[in-house]
Amino acid sequence: MAPTNTPAASQLDVVFDGTWVIVPSVDANNKIIGVNVYSPTCGHPHGAYFTNQLNPNPWPQPPAFYMLDNHGHSVVIQRPSGQVGMDISGISQTINHCVTSNHGIGSSWDLMVSIGVGPDAWASADTVDPQATDPSGKSVPCFAGRDAPKGKVSSLQTLSFSNVTAVEICGAPSDVQGLLPAPWSGNGTLVFEGEIPYTPTLQHERAAITAMANLVGLDLMLNYPLPSSQSMATKPPVLRPMLRSGGFCGASLFSMPPP
Repeated sequence: MAPTNTPAASQLDVVFDGTWVIVPSVDANNKIIGVNVYSPTCGHPHGAYFTNQLNPNPWPQPPAFYMLDNHGHSVVIQRPSGQVGMDISGISQTINHCVTSNHGIGSSWDLMVSIGVGPDAWASADTVDPQATDPSGKSVPCFAGRDAPKGKVSSLQTLSFSNVTAVEICGAPSDVQGLLPAPWSGNGTLVFEGEIPYTPTLQHERAAITAMANLVGLDLMLNYPLPSSQSMATKPPVLRPMLRSGGFCGASLFSMPPP
């Protein structure tokens, strides 16, 4: 029998960087079956980038990203039937701001990325302890409000999908869709950047956090700018593939399903 031309199975990492509201969906066994990711309405221009390597190093600079229009996009990932996603307990709640919101998701979002399958692994990075120093030199929390995070927060989320045989971005410009190899082969990383470029001011960061809180219906505000992720690096600094220098705007917020 003649061999069939079946695409080689491989891994795709989908990365969300910046201020995003992330809403996982689970089945009866708490396995993730899909993820919707929203950018709150706060004036952020969004971008997408693809490279055929995992853990891109160096991190792509702003000119490498393609701009995205403000509407819904779907990342369609094909892999063997019957493959299920990871357990939702694999999302670390010690380094992420996770809430169980009874308000649902509002309409005040600019861009949504929908993924209809669950990842096999989830890694959170660019993690900081949201503490700042006030004018008197006292250490104070950056966030305020009833729904302020109790611990650390992260602004870089990497969802890994294994045994991928095809990938498509629906709703994106043709130039963005053309970034993905067809037929799919090898490994790759698809990055959604929450803002290009970023101007680090407290007013700007506060507007992003307020917009995120309004989207999910939370009592949450930012009183002090978040520290740079570099301040959490080991001393002497050890370069990680996905650690960028400089500040960043906001952090991820997870709207988790009720237990």
